Formats: sequence, C-alpha cells, structure tokens
Amino acid sequence: MTLGEKIKFYRNKLNLSQEELAKKCNLSRNAIYNYEKNKRNPTITILITIAKNLNILTTDLLYTNNTEKTSLIELDTINEEKENTNNLELEIAELYNKYFLDLFKWKTINMNPHDYFKFILSLYPLNETNHLTEEDLNELSILFYRFLTLKVHERNALNENKGLNLNLIKCN
Repeated sequence: MTLGEKIKFYRNKLNLSQEELAKKCNLSRNAIYNYEKNKRNPTITILITIAKNLNILTTDLLYTNNTEKTSLIELDTINEEKENTNNLELEIAELYNKYFLDLFKWKTINMNPHDYFKFILSLYPLNETNHLTEEDLNELSILFYRFLTLKVHERNALNENKGLNLNLIKCN
C-alpha cells in the first residue's frame, strides 16, 4: 500500500472528507488530494501533522514492509466492504417488502383470469408444469377462476349469515 493509499484509508476510516482533513492540518484540499494520488510527497513536518490528525503514528504511514499492519488494513477494508454489503442487502430487503405488493398489484390489476393464472405459474416454475400445453393452461385457469368465484360466493354467504345472526340476536 502506497503512502497516498494509507492516508486515504485512515482518512476514510475516520469518515473525514479531504476538505475536513485539510482544514485540520492547515492544508488545502488539493494538497491532500495530491498526497492521496501520490502526485506529491508531503514533507516530514506535514506527514507528522497528517498522522496526528488521523490519530495514528507517523510510522503507520511510512512502513511498507510491515505485513502485519498491511494485513490489518486489508482486514479492516474487507470488514468495511462486508458491512456495506450487509447494509445494501438490508436496504434491498426493506424496499422489496415495502413495494412488492404494490408492484404485484400494478402488474396484475388489468389481467384477465387466464393471464393472471399463467403469470402466477411463471413466478414459481414447477417441473410438473413444464409439459403442460396451452390447452391445459386454459383449462386450469378456467378451473382456478371457478374455484376463486366459488370461494368468493361462499365467503359472502357466510358474512351475510353472520349479519343475519347478529340482527336476530339484537331483536331478541
């Protein structure tokens, strides 16, 4: 890891922008940028100031053969990447939970029963359905629609009976 990469690494570890580190060190943002890109090398005095403001030893920035320190830096980078990945996965899961039903309704609201049934089958392709013909799918969609209609009528009848029973109880 180069000196510039180390400065950038420790700066990012403290969640400092180049401008913030520059302000702390009484330098310009451009100077920090040039150090991080290895376009310029800081003087020893500036290096000491940068290390002090990054809460590290100057030797942490200078050592290049210290594999233990490099391993720690790499491990920290890997952990940071894992944390970012986990945060991203959580954010995706939240968005999925928040918008899935809305998207599903939007996609299916204007579908006829046959297309709806085919769409549902396409979401979860079963090996058993691979050999179904279009005629089979039509027949299944008709049965599905009839079953759905029957269930709706059954539920409505039950709700009406409950309403009648409640009215009878109130009258008595």
